[in-house]
Amino acid sequence: MAEQIAGVYNDFVGLGKLQTQARVAPEEAAHEVAQQFESLFVGMMMKAMREATPKGGLFNSDQMEAYQQMFDQQLAIDLSASGGLGLASVIERQISMSSAVSPALASD
Repeated sequence: MAEQIAGVYNDFVGLGKLQTQARVAPEEAAHEVAQQFESLFVGMMMKAMREATPKGGLFNSDQMEAYQQMFDQQLAIDLSASGGLGLASVIERQISMSSAVSPALASD
C-alpha cells in the first residue's frame, strides 16, 4: 500500500475508506487494518500509562490534558506506521490466515 489511509488520529474519512476497502478487497486492506488496530492498542496503553502517573504541578490543567490526549493518539498512529511494537505484522498474518480459511469453509 503506497500511502496510509488514515494517518491522523481524527481522520474519520480515511477510516471510512479503509472500511470500504476492507469490504471490497480484504487481502489488500489487511496491512492497514492491522496498523490501525496496533495504533488503537498503543493509544490505550499510553492512556493507561498517563493515568498511572501522579497529577499536579505546573502542567496540570484541562487544556494540557486535552493536548496530551491528542498527542498520544497521533503518536500511537505514527508509532504503528513505523513498525511500532510489531503487533501489526502478527495481526496481519492472522487476518491473512483467517481470510484464506474462510473461503475454504464456505465451499464445504
